Formats: sequence, structure tokens, C-alpha cells
Amino acid sequence: MYATLYTLGAFALILILARLKVPLALAILVGSVTIGLFFQATPSAILTTIGQGTVQLRTIGLVVITIFILTLSAIMDSTGRLDEIVTLANKLFRRPVFAMSALPALIGLLPMPGGALFSAPMVRSASGDRASGVKLSAINYWYRHIWEHWWPLYPGVILAVTLTGLSYHKFVMYQIALCLFMVCTGTLLFRGLHPDLHVSSAEPAKGTKRRFIIATSPVWLIIVVWVCVSAMFRVFILPVLSIEPNDVLEKYLPLGIGLAASIIITGLRGGLGVRNIAKLLGRKEIWKLVILVVTVMVFQRMLTSVKAAERISEELVALNVPIILVAAILPFIAGLVTGLAIGFVGTSFPIVLALTAAFETGPIYPYVALAYGFGHLGQMVSPVHLCYIVSNEYFDAPFSKVYRWMLPTFIVNAVLV
Repeated sequence: MYATLYTLGAFALILILARLKVPLALAILVGSVTIGLFFQATPSAILTTIGQGTVQLRTIGLVVITIFILTLSAIMDSTGRLDEIVTLANKLFRRPVFAMSALPALIGLLPMPGGALFSAPMVRSASGDRASGVKLSAINYWYRHIWEHWWPLYPGVILAVTLTGLSYHKFVMYQIALCLFMVCTGTLLFRGLHPDLHVSSAEPAKGTKRRFIIATSPVWLIIVVWVCVSAMFRVFILPVLSIEPNDVLEKYLPLGIGLAASIIITGLRGGLGVRNIAKLLGRKEIWKLVILVVTVMVFQRMLTSVKAAERISEELVALNVPIILVAAILPFIAGLVTGLAIGFVGTSFPIVLALTAAFETGPIYPYVALAYGFGHLGQMVSPVHLCYIVSNEYFDAPFSKVYRWMLPTFIVNAVLV
């Protein structure tokens, strides 16, 4: 039981430190060192592993993508593009209840720290002050996160694809159901709303749809470039270079090119100029997340180097602990304490994935979906989730009342997962 206790002890240490408001990146780094010490790695071996985890190609690719994503979000915010998108969306979604869910979902396509605060005024406007702050906060918070299971701009999704080694389309095949579960169970949050919120308004003015598509062009540009470059990779580049389909370059380069194109075009059209775009790269929020990404990859590298999962698997075989329980409980706890997708993916997935491989459970897709689904639920109920905090503050909604209103939705969603 030593390997199991050592690994879970280091895992618990990360969660405890995060709960004590130690920066998550530092908590994960401490956990990585602790793993090494528990498994009797020498100080030089620990430092070497940290260095390898920091400079490996997967880490570099993930860092670049993370920087690009947050930079684009900052550009769209500073140029007023996000305001324009929301204004047009209000006109398109004629029924208030549709707008109240669609607006935070729309903003959720672009991951940004505390993004629920940006969509909150729009949800209130769509409701016409005909719903309580508790209900509005719950709706805003829930639908802000419906894409986080599979949308490729989320760092947690990118990290999950990286750690699992799955191609993105296979990852989506299993994850998309989790998104649909959230959309459907979220309708429970609309119970008891004012009847007027279900009444349709007049048709939007001619040209509104076209203006909406143009306003959201930064997102569509990323998708188009990503698909085209990925196709070029598979047809022309991969066969010539003899690179495996799941190679790091194929995972990151197409998305990176799409993000770079969107950053340049959106920034220049918004009148920022190259110098102002470059200034956005220096924002503290970006580099805090970059450091977090690096430490997550270091943690994964450390687990691999000490062969923690292989040793745990030998112990769990003797105890007959169902892997399905491990795949659900560990990510849920990590999500609950960290309040971050990248947090529960980075700390629990290396353990879950290695154990499924060691036990030869067959295809890993069901375990990945189970782990991500429960990890996401954990972060959604987390009291330290930034979006939950800012949404409740904006609507002046007590945390306990919002929890109670969302409880049926959480329970039904957990059963479906």
C-alpha cells in the first residue's frame, strides 16, 4: 500500500494547499517534489525531471496555445467586439429564456477568467428584472460552462487531449454527450420563472444574422484555419515526414496558426496595432496561467518518472478496488478543491490514465468521459470557482441559496454522467 498512500498523500497535499489559498501552480510543484521524495528519488533526479517536464515539446506547445487563447480574449474585450456580439445576440434570440441561456453560452466559447461576470449584465438585461438574483446567477453560471467538456479553446480540454494521447475527433465523440447533458439538465434552472420570459418578441431586423456572423468572425476564423491546416497535415505533411497522427505538432500547430491569424486580424481591425497587441501579452493573468500549465506538465512527468501508477496498479489488483470508482472520485475531488478544469485534469488524469493502462481495461474513452464529467461537476460545485464567485457577487445572490437552486440540476447531471 505504500505506493498508493504516497501518491494519494501527494495528491491530497496539492488539494489542501489549494484550499488554503496557496497558488495552485506552487501547490502542484510542491506535490511533484513530494512525489519524488516519497518514491525515494534523489534531489538531482527530481530537478532533472522538473527540467524535462518544463522544456518537453508538449509543454511548449500547450504554453503557446494558452498564451494565444488569452490574448485573443483580451483583444476582443478591449476592442468592444464582445459587446457587439452580445448586443446582436439579444436581438437574435427572441424569447427571453433563450437569450438568458444563449448569451452566457456564447461568451463561454471564449474562455476567460471570471467570464461569467461579462455575461451577467446581459442575462439580467434579457430577463428584464423579472427573475431573482439567485435564479439569474445560477443560469448565468451553468450555461457559461456547457462547452468546457470539448471546446478546443479551453486549456483543460487541450491538456486532456494531450495527456490521453487521443485524437481530437475521438475525444469529442465521447465528450459531446456531456455537453448535451448540461444543456438539457440546465432547463431545470428555469423552473418557476415569470411567464413573460417565455413569450417571443418580434422578428429581428433584416441583416442582424449577417452582422452577428461578422461580429463572431474571430471564432469562426480559428475553426476554419484549424480544420484546413489539420487536413493539410494529414494529407501532405504527415506522410512525407512519417509523423504519427497523434504527434504533438499535429495537435498544436493547426490550432496555433488559427489563433495567431485571429489575433492579428481581430487586433488590426480593432485598431490596436502590433504594439498594443504585444502589450497584451504582458498581462499578469496570462503568465499566471502559463506557469500553472508548466507545473501541471511537470507533475505528470514526475508521476511517470517514478512509475507511480505501475506500482499503484499492483497494489490495487490485490485490493480489487474498481477502477471506475477511482476514475470518478479523484477528478471530482480535484475539481471541487481547485475550481479549475486544468486543475482537475492535471492532477487526476495522469493517475487515472496510467491505472487504466496498467489494468488493461480496454478502450480508455469511457474512463476519460467519466473522469472529465465528474471532474467538471466537481469544479462546478466548487466554492472557489471564480465564475461562481463573481456571478453571485454581481447578482447579490447568497452562495447557499444558489447552491440549493442548482442542486437538482447537479444531481440529475451526475446520474446521466
